[in-house]
Amino acid sequence: MLDARTRTLGSSVRTSHGSDGKKPSALPRGRGCLCAFATLLCAVALLAPAAAAARDLVVYGEPSLEKALKSVGSLWQARTGTRVNVFVAPTDLSYAQIDRGARCDLIFALAGTATEEAARAKIIQGATITRALRNGLVLIGTESAARPIDGANVADISRLIAGKRLAIANPERDPAGARALELLRKIGIADDDNRAVAVAESSAGVVNLLATNKARLGIVYSTDATAGFKLLVPLPLLDQPPIEYVVAQARDPQSDTRPFMAFIKSAAAQAAFKSAGLAPIDDAQAAGGGND
Repeated sequence: MLDARTRTLGSSVRTSHGSDGKKPSALPRGRGCLCAFATLLCAVALLAPAAAAARDLVVYGEPSLEKALKSVGSLWQARTGTRVNVFVAPTDLSYAQIDRGARCDLIFALAGTATEEAARAKIIQGATITRALRNGLVLIGTESAARPIDGANVADISRLIAGKRLAIANPERDPAGARALELLRKIGIADDDNRAVAVAESSAGVVNLLATNKARLGIVYSTDATAGFKLLVPLPLLDQPPIEYVVAQARDPQSDTRPFMAFIKSAAAQAAFKSAGLAPIDDAQAAGGGND
């Protein structure tokens, strides 16, 4: 566009001075400076939107992290003026998007096989992978328990579930559903009994089943457990590894990610993560000093 405007300007100058057959004269000094200045403004106008877009930060994350990431992103924008664009999808789908060339600066992904493979394929920069957050599972319900429950065991959970329809996330798509299914098998509940178990697409879908009275209990991520439910019982790990998320820089970031990665360790960001139901992993835990 800039070249086209410059050629048009040059053509109009030649036509106005050459139509009478006389040798074209040079532009007056003041007018020449104005033309040069106008050309510079055009160039700046063309480059400015690209520069502004590059200052934004594009962050991918698991759906269970959406609320937390948007909250921390708002804090970052208030502090720096830099907007954080958050896009959520299951970890494997996010990696596929990056591999196809979609813009991503940082990703908060589930720790595990998919992330290890992404690092080997250089979809993310392996040297930047940092353990960041932990999530948990909670039994939620529309009715209160007969008595307070602190540190629920398998027997407690079995007693709470007995005779009630339970909703879980799809175990083939959601880690929360896979862990819930393992718990049901330990309790002795058949997962193929549609009267006893309802399956939603995701942990958030489980919440919706309870909200619409299609189930009385549900097993969800801590980040999906809202204060509106009368029953909130944290579930034990049952010899399973913790649900952990890592943060890593994508293959080809368009913005400097280091300031934001430092910010997520700040007191303000850590408080936002905790408020969303997550447990930040501190430096000691990340080095192997936590209760893994």
